[in-house]
Amino acid sequence: MKILLIDYDAGTQTLGGDTHAYDLAKQWKQAGEIPLIVAADYSYLRKENPASASGGQMAWQDDLPFLWIPSPPAQDREKKILHGALPFETGIRQRIPQITQWGPDVVMLSSRHLLGYRGGLKIAERLQIPLLFDVRRIYPEHLEEMLSYPPNHYLTFLFRRAQKKLYTKSSRILSIYPALADHIQALGADPSRFATMPQAIAPCLSAPHEPPEHQVDFIQRYRRKGYFVCVYGGEVEKGRGLTWLLEAASQAPAEILFMIAGNGVYKAALKRKAKQQALTNVLFLDGVAPAQWADLYQAADCVYVGMEPRRWHQYGADASCILQAMYSGSPLICAARIPQNPVALAKCGQVVPPKDPQALIDALEQLRTMPAGKRAALGRRGAAYVEQSAGISQQAAAYLRQCRQAIRKS
Repeated sequence: MKILLIDYDAGTQTLGGDTHAYDLAKQWKQAGEIPLIVAADYSYLRKENPASASGGQMAWQDDLPFLWIPSPPAQDREKKILHGALPFETGIRQRIPQITQWGPDVVMLSSRHLLGYRGGLKIAERLQIPLLFDVRRIYPEHLEEMLSYPPNHYLTFLFRRAQKKLYTKSSRILSIYPALADHIQALGADPSRFATMPQAIAPCLSAPHEPPEHQVDFIQRYRRKGYFVCVYGGEVEKGRGLTWLLEAASQAPAEILFMIAGNGVYKAALKRKAKQQALTNVLFLDGVAPAQWADLYQAADCVYVGMEPRRWHQYGADASCILQAMYSGSPLICAARIPQNPVALAKCGQVVPPKDPQALIDALEQLRTMPAGKRAALGRRGAAYVEQSAGISQQAAAYLRQCRQAIRKS
């Protein structure tokens, strides 16, 4: 089976950026399928961008075939959408004869930005093959809440319209959001074509690596002093519930120590806030590579993960940050209100309401006073859940099943 996967921002291990398409395609190739990723040759998400193949020919990147569409550089999201959409769509259409000769059996479109949706529809219609819509973001909610676009902004209108059209025209609608059928129905499309895809952690988390000895030693030093250490690891940015963690720290028992390990634009403001409140029980560490997060979490007594409430959480959420923490085998405290929270499903920690510092303190106290063996058992349940249900191989296989079903029904 030949799968044409359109993802404007697709990255790779070498190029960096969003590797969702690459990770899936790599699994499909190992399963004997033939993928081709169509992506823009410029994305601000990547640490490096490829040179366009001469004459728009297919090129190999990290052992996978790519069709790089020439797209002009842009440094911010709006300019990327404005300057990138038309060249990307035009580039796909110009290469329809080349894609036709390659002979895809199915087209899959990622919805990270909806760029390329017209080209994807045109290919599917011309070749009379199914189009599968992989919903990774919900519009206009994402534009309004994450990027602060007003409801009457033209991009909000365009993305809402494009999403509705794809809901209507796609053979299958796929998403990690378990309740997306409600959103599909609300927009007047047929929810029976929706299928929930399993969540998955990125393969890079299990890559060979050197442990972050400095951070691990620092955490263990305080544990030996008798502190119960709760660690947050990852990007220090808004939306991760870190202000709630500081509020809880200001009221928590002296035996509980909070460590925030990571880098990001919000870190300086968070450190100022902790200093203003004279929080001596909050310590900041440098960030580590994604593959080292498990080492960091395993050194602590428990891990904190928070998610700012969003309107689209009624349909679901990307729980990869939660799964990454569960993968370590440490017990979790998760401040999030989302459907099918994996912490609750795996019973590997405590789920508390967002914006509730007292509930967070109560959960910490419950874990702190719990026998160490019982805490360890909680963590093992989380790791087992990820291994059995949230690997990239399970997710890729689920996508393949939907592709095969769509081809049979076409």
